[in-house]
Amino acid sequence: MRAGEYETMHALELRHWWFRGRRRVLVDFLRKAAGPGGGLLQILDYGCGTGGNISAYASLGPVVGIEPDASAVRLAQARGGAQYCRTSGTQLPFRPGVFDAVVASDVLEHIEDDLAAVSEIARVIKPGGTVIASVPAHPWLFSEHDAALHHFRRYSKASFCDVLKQGGLRIQRLSYWNAVLFPVVCLHRLLHKGRYSEQPRSDTGPVPWLINESLAALLAAEAAVLRHAPLPWGVSLVGVAERV
Repeated sequence: MRAGEYETMHALELRHWWFRGRRRVLVDFLRKAAGPGGGLLQILDYGCGTGGNISAYASLGPVVGIEPDASAVRLAQARGGAQYCRTSGTQLPFRPGVFDAVVASDVLEHIEDDLAAVSEIARVIKPGGTVIASVPAHPWLFSEHDAALHHFRRYSKASFCDVLKQGGLRIQRLSYWNAVLFPVVCLHRLLHKGRYSEQPRSDTGPVPWLINESLAALLAAEAAVLRHAPLPWGVSLVGVAERV
């Protein structure tokens, strides 16, 4: 990521509407993976960033967080709640079949060889284990925001499915999310398409309390729908898969 983005993430991700909305969706899918008995899962937070999702995941089992950026790992360790490991996403330091669940929340787009990354995820998960992954959707929405976050790509539904399947995973569920704001984001990104400043900045930043809470409520409603049915459009994609 661009210098300073991890610090921004660390400051905002516990309360910012977007991080909260994504976390709710991911945790809902993790709970389903735990089953009706609620058994503890061995969880890998693949690309844990600054650790903002760890406490939510930890209620479902012990968590290991991996992240290649040293500054992000230091910020995550300050939060605690997990074992943290600085490592590449394409060369995981774990034996095969260690984890019951792997969560990759907006990580694959940061990795040039995303197929190698998915193959590594498939290697370290137990047979029948659950992989939950979210990615930014629609290549035509690629913008300064993506450049600031050092994204290699945004995904179409087809390209996301392809990399999961080729990496050795069987897709169980696939949906868009952040659907309510999709028209607004489309308009903003298209109006500013191709306009890159010398130092690109992401769209992530502080939001007035009332707006933040209103947007968080909208994404909470989306999460409730996603428990039962996929959404037909959205700014992002989320998939649930299992090891073949």
